Amino acid sequence: MSHTMSEKSELPKTSDFPPGTEFVIKEFDVPLVRIPGDGWFNWFGGTPRPYNASSLRVDNNWSAKSFEEWVGIVAASMAVESGD
Repeated sequence: MSHTMSEKSELPKTSDFPPGTEFVIKEFDVPLVRIPGDGWFNWFGGTPRPYNASSLRVDNNWSAKSFEEWVGIVAASMAVESGD
């Protein structure tokens, strides 16, 4: 098993996102972003993947209170993905 996924171990920074990016938490543990002009991405596990926002409902997601809250969800999801 390879441990060469160094970029996966790094948490995103606010400077990684353009102005106007919306940071969203779905169902307490899924970190989503909406990037203007690019759409939605799921950051669970620390790697962004395109996300189909059609499953979002008014009662299953909310805007993160801060970038720090959102990145904390990313960090927790990375620990789940790696089995830590």
